[in-house]
Amino acid sequence: MTTTTTPNTGLRARLDARVTSARAAVRASTVGRSGWSGRTWRVLAQVAYRDWMFTRALTVWALKHWMPTVLGVVVSVSWWGILTLSEVPGDRITGPLLALLVFLSPGLALGLFAMIAPARYRRRVHAHKIAAYWPEVARSCTLYRTEPDGTVTVSTLRHVSHQPGAVVLRIETFPGQTPDTLHRAAPAIASAYRAHGFEVTPVKPGILDLALFTTYRIAPVTARMPVLEGANPDALPVGLSRTGHVAEMVVRGRSTLVAGATGAGKGSVLWSVIGGLAPAIHNGTICAWGLDLKGGVELEMGRALFGRVAYDSDEAIEVLRALLRVIDRRKESMRGVSRLHTPTPSEPLHVLMIDELADLMAYSEFDVRREADRLMSKILTQGRALGVVVVSCVQNPRQEAVGQRNLYPQKIALRLDSDVESDMVLGPAALQAPAHEISRSDPGTGYLVREDGTPVMVRFAYWPDELIREVAQRYAAPASHFAPEPRDGVDAANAWAAAARRTTNDNTGKPTNEDAPAPRTRKPHAPRKPRAPRAPRPAAAAATDPEEV
Repeated sequence: MTTTTTPNTGLRARLDARVTSARAAVRASTVGRSGWSGRTWRVLAQVAYRDWMFTRALTVWALKHWMPTVLGVVVSVSWWGILTLSEVPGDRITGPLLALLVFLSPGLALGLFAMIAPARYRRRVHAHKIAAYWPEVARSCTLYRTEPDGTVTVSTLRHVSHQPGAVVLRIETFPGQTPDTLHRAAPAIASAYRAHGFEVTPVKPGILDLALFTTYRIAPVTARMPVLEGANPDALPVGLSRTGHVAEMVVRGRSTLVAGATGAGKGSVLWSVIGGLAPAIHNGTICAWGLDLKGGVELEMGRALFGRVAYDSDEAIEVLRALLRVIDRRKESMRGVSRLHTPTPSEPLHVLMIDELADLMAYSEFDVRREADRLMSKILTQGRALGVVVVSCVQNPRQEAVGQRNLYPQKIALRLDSDVESDMVLGPAALQAPAHEISRSDPGTGYLVREDGTPVMVRFAYWPDELIREVAQRYAAPASHFAPEPRDGVDAANAWAAAARRTTNDNTGKPTNEDAPAPRTRKPHAPRKPRAPRAPRPAAAAATDPEEV
């Protein structure tokens, strides 16, 4: 099958390529040069740009306010003509020029403002355009009310402000209107202003901030070596938001579900969490656990950061049981003392990372699935306040793969395959966070939905393999995290006996360690005495009484 391209499309692409190459060549030969010549070109470019901004602002003002402009020109020319015709001695230029400057003084002031602060001038002009277009947008988005006398009242646009990558509209409701009306109208407002997305934030009763994003893509970011000051489980830096600020994620007290299609960047989320917490793992305040049922392909890269990992379903069940024992112990120690665990080196915050949850919950044997469902339900419902949280990564967010979707208070939706999956993961927030529209060329980009239901678009940092190995080597988990879980009862006795048997010599049968106790020998049981043969059981007598027959 051949693909045909229209001539206009091909011509447009070639012209764009030539223009781009010409601009790059001109920039390299002028402002891009090194030394004094490059500095001179940059100074001249700045002077020309600011002169252009002054001329542009003055011209735009003069065209919008043509009456004072024409009046100033007429007065100045008349003044000069009268002085010239009457042949009055003296200066004939200063007076008419001053008169023209008086009439054009607002435009000159605006031009000076544009020349001194061009970026601020552009933002101010853009805000005025948005405000001027607002009444029409409000009426088209049903944010109005018709009074009995025929007048139309629309929601008030208090002011317009700019943030990196977004324009924020502060909207106030009128009497009889609810904030829910503004929430429902937000997609239509974003479409009217040709925004790439929106975010609604309540400010006070009846007042909302509607952020309209001016860019759809977030620039890729590569992770760096973490530091102890940034390893904060209450505000962990994980990447960049659409506004250009550092995106933070809450780990303590919130289990997180990460859903994304193949190649969506779930590894970026996983290592942004574990890698960012690595300094806290090293000092013992956080203990990392891992389940990687793909044979350890993902987690083995940073194995030194994890206290305990499992690479098959049977080991995964043991890890879940061990975490449940941690929860049971902390119930007794925290009862009546605290309602939210505070991480300390003696009582760390336990973070369980699961790579591909569906392998354990949907694709394992029936007994394994049933036990895993029971253990995961208990951990997700009881572990939040007791310092045990789960970060689960999954490709298939459907019910049969993730039966505990509602038990994860925090969700991250990377690129998904359909709007149905976006609705499964995000719920009501899917309207503001179309995860199925994320480009395939932006791995690690997703929507972080917090407990309050507000979605934030985030580009999680990319972690190269070399950085993961270096972080694992520098911030390895302490030895106490690798110690086996203490057991009680018969299991403890068997473990002690097995340890004693390992210390014996196979040839002599004597302990190799003088201090180790010798295994206890049991006294052989006496043989049982043979039982006497039983007497034969008498047969039942036949009935001979004719009355009983």
